Amino acid sequence: MKRTDLSVILLTSLTIISSISLALVGESRPDVYLSMAILIYFVYTSIDYSLRMKSSLKVVDIALFTAFIVIVTIRVLMILKII
Repeated sequence: MKRTDLSVILLTSLTIISSISLALVGESRPDVYLSMAILIYFVYTSIDYSLRMKSSLKVVDIALFTAFIVIVTIRVLMILKII
């Protein structure tokens, strides 16, 4: 099995484990699931650089980072009772 295939399988497994764990504690907000998946992606691709060496992930990084910033901004505004 190639190193890249193993990296994708491990990243997918981590995301699934995270989703199952959130479901088991009763989390129902979809933004939490998406935020956790984005954080897992960034942490994993920072540790295991083989995915970044094989493909250009700049567009994916920008899109995910933008989505994460939007989610965090909306949550902060809700906490501050602005929206």
